Amino acid sequence: MTFQNFSLRCDKSDPRISFKAPWNWELDQAKRIAVITNSSFLRYQLSAALAGLVPPVSGEMLTEGVVGWPVGGEGGLDGKLRITHALNFLTTVYSDCLEKSLVSVDEFWSFISAAEIDPRSIIKELSREQKDCFFLALSVLFSFDLYLISKTRYLMSRPAKPLRALLLKQLEGKTLFATSTNSRFQREFCTDGLVLDSMGQILFAGGVSEAIEWADQNLDASDVSDSDEDQLEMGLNLLNSETSDEQMDDFV
Repeated sequence: MTFQNFSLRCDKSDPRISFKAPWNWELDQAKRIAVITNSSFLRYQLSAALAGLVPPVSGEMLTEGVVGWPVGGEGGLDGKLRITHALNFLTTVYSDCLEKSLVSVDEFWSFISAAEIDPRSIIKELSREQKDCFFLALSVLFSFDLYLISKTRYLMSRPAKPLRALLLKQLEGKTLFATSTNSRFQREFCTDGLVLDSMGQILFAGGVSEAIEWADQNLDASDVSDSDEDQLEMGLNLLNSETSDEQMDDFV
């Protein structure tokens, strides 16, 4: 993944405020990066931009291979679909990613069955925990070249432990860009840390443990707790426009 003159909006209330120094650097393959910043809006913009839902203020991000939708996200699925139809749709769209996957469809169905999710169920009628389980299992099923992780509430929960193991297997040799604020997740899933100020300036880059320690000592308290979590939504809250009077979601 290469950033060329890449800049994002940094201020929720003023779309004219963006990176003071645009990014021009390359993320090596197989690097698993934890982005650490005390700006929830910047984490939000990064997650949305890398997922292709928000255009950068300037420049571009170049990637080789397939970028997955945010792990645990809805993958563009309509809530009116049944579980079986949703799986059939995504396995058709991402057939190459399924062929390369280290996780089998049988393993997916086994986990769904253990969570007492009926394959004939309609997605929108599932309970909150069932939805979290289903969407995380779907994210883990496919082998992407670049994984995006912004929310980890369910991923780091006890019921998701088997899926964490499968996700770690899928991540071997792959690239990860994570904006979760959960330090336990960062230490378990990431190899490197990137500490940013609220204007996108890189303050520290190094091993994940060193980055967490540096951030703890040098950054002000984060404006969101690890327990807070919202979903990536497609709507006005993702637009870099002055007219969007949104409720700003944050990812952990």
